[in-house]
Amino acid sequence: MKKIIFVTQHLDAIGGVVRVISNWANYFVKKDFDVEVVSVRDGKSYFDLDKRVKWTIEKFRFTNAIFNIPYNTFAMYNFLKQRKDTNIVFNKSLYIEPIWILRKLGLFNDINLIYFAHGGSSDFRDFYLSRKGTAHRVKMIFEAFDKVICLYDDEKKYPKQIKKEKLFFIPNPLPFEPSDIDLSQKENIVLSLGRVTKAKGIDTLIIAWSILGDKTKTWKLQIVGDGEDKEEFIKLVKILKIKNIEFINGTTDIKQYYEKAKIFVIPSIAEGMPMTILESMACKCAIISSKTAGGLKLVKDNKNGLLFEIGDKKELSEKLEYLIENDLKRDELAKYGYKEIEQYKIETIAKKWDNIII
Repeated sequence: MKKIIFVTQHLDAIGGVVRVISNWANYFVKKDFDVEVVSVRDGKSYFDLDKRVKWTIEKFRFTNAIFNIPYNTFAMYNFLKQRKDTNIVFNKSLYIEPIWILRKLGLFNDINLIYFAHGGSSDFRDFYLSRKGTAHRVKMIFEAFDKVICLYDDEKKYPKQIKKEKLFFIPNPLPFEPSDIDLSQKENIVLSLGRVTKAKGIDTLIIAWSILGDKTKTWKLQIVGDGEDKEEFIKLVKILKIKNIEFINGTTDIKQYYEKAKIFVIPSIAEGMPMTILESMACKCAIISSKTAGGLKLVKDNKNGLLFEIGDKKELSEKLEYLIENDLKRDELAKYGYKEIEQYKIETIAKKWDNIII
């Protein structure tokens, strides 16, 4: 029986990476893999895990990561020596230096070590190499890990540190079956779902909604999720005296909200490949997305959704007004997106793991 292990910082809070790891863990265990999920932080998994998935806590140190390299290297040594002849997928940069040190010592070559970068291939240049404290990690990743997974290939000119032969591309899979809902059954709801934080642009959405004033009086904005800025946003809504915004606590039963909403908005500052766009496409929502890397990857402007400049409240309000007032265009975008979702079904995407897992 093949064994695959997913190592991450946590699974106890809502988020795209958490959802993706949970989806893949459940998929592989159903395909008769021996599956283990390793979390640094304790706490119940936010998304349900199959009972056959082994759950382990390993106390690697995330705070002051540079100073904790000796500790984490020793902890990683003890962790890996118990897991020979396995496939281990690492989902956070904390593990890079310890694994590089151990591999330089000639250790653990019998383990298939995989680094999962939850973004496009350009992230190595735009994220790691653009920062002094992380630039060295690109070289380490491609020296220490056997394979590197990105969600898609969006790099125009690869940096010299990258070994292209180690790169594999696996987009995020849809976590549920598409819903062929009758568009006439949907309600006048604009939906935003996920972490309720400034990083997700929720303040941009609230202000854009307030700009529309009475133009939204027969509509409702639903913000579903939790996050550190939620209370601040609730206060903002009161200050702006907006009555048709509803905050709903985070839940794993998310499909019901997509199926009711006519429009889905993702106003994030940064996104790799947002699951929420795939989920909203699968439930026939017309999408409005900021021009993040993930937004540009998944949303074809004026075909399956509309795009706006990151943080531009006025432009977002204009896109919202356009779709609220234009039923035919809204339905056209929703139908186009629904037709495209077939390629993101998990059974289709899972085939891409064949060249990665040993």
